[in-house]
Amino acid sequence: MRLLRLHHGLAAGKSNLKLRYSSRRCFSSTRIHHDLTPFSRRLFKLPSAPSPPSQHHNDLTTFLSYAKHISLPETSTVYVGTHYEYTVLQALRRYALGLHRIGGRDDAGIDLVGTWHLPEREGERALRVLVQCKALKAKLGPNLVRELEGTFRQAPVGWRTGQTVGVLVGPREATKGVRDALARSTYPLFWMMIERDGTLKQALWNARAEELGLGPLGVETRYGASEGESGSVIKEVALTWDGCDIPDMDRVELDLARFEEQWVASWAADLPEIEKGELLDIAERVLPHGSSGLLPDGTISDADRTKVLRALQERQPDLSIPV
Repeated sequence: MRLLRLHHGLAAGKSNLKLRYSSRRCFSSTRIHHDLTPFSRRLFKLPSAPSPPSQHHNDLTTFLSYAKHISLPETSTVYVGTHYEYTVLQALRRYALGLHRIGGRDDAGIDLVGTWHLPEREGERALRVLVQCKALKAKLGPNLVRELEGTFRQAPVGWRTGQTVGVLVGPREATKGVRDALARSTYPLFWMMIERDGTLKQALWNARAEELGLGPLGVETRYGASEGESGSVIKEVALTWDGCDIPDMDRVELDLARFEEQWVASWAADLPEIEKGELLDIAERVLPHGSSGLLPDGTISDADRTKVLRALQERQPDLSIPV
């Protein structure tokens, strides 16, 4: 049993949860980001991005424009729920979560899916993440934790792994019932309190989640000025990794793109986009264990390079490749 860390006047108690409070607010405008390409996802062993549930919007900005265009009431269930899902998606990019909205009639209770790119995490490069968003004014009960557990059995292909965590998100603090349900669960689960403006206020995770190599995950209290003219000071707590800031998803995407360029350059071959996929096909076929040939430092060994490029040239004799 682990002692529950207490903040903001919550009642004392014991649990096998690690309690974290976070209210990191993004005071700068959101940067434009681009999703990873299908080739990047294959190279880094990431699941394919799911098809979006709407053709009219794919982020908070486009949803607000669409809602205004069709005069969708801001008090409607659809508006509140969709707005909150996109707000959560945008807020969690600050902590290296690349999420996609899949909410809809056949979503199996899952609102967002994606990957969590924590630095130097033990095991897989990125955790798989299943997210349920509950934009409810009332307190959330432990029944929602059981509902979240059920999403593991109905997760999309690519998220049915032993490296998948479930995240329950709501705009209010977790009740004792929710905390106890998380502690008892045999699934790796998180609770996050995210306000409707995207401020992360509270984060809890159970012992099962920590077993996935999340020991370095921590928090840091910070202070910032509030928006507007009040000039009040806001107490904030940022998620950290081994005492350092977690690179946001914009940085992760940039690093993965650079790493992909390095991978292509390591073959000493100037390949068009279509040939990169075939090169990866051959590397995964001829190298042990379906490997892409990457060494820990991101380079390719001379033996693997020769083996793969010869196989590629045999398949495409007209392709000029320095073997």
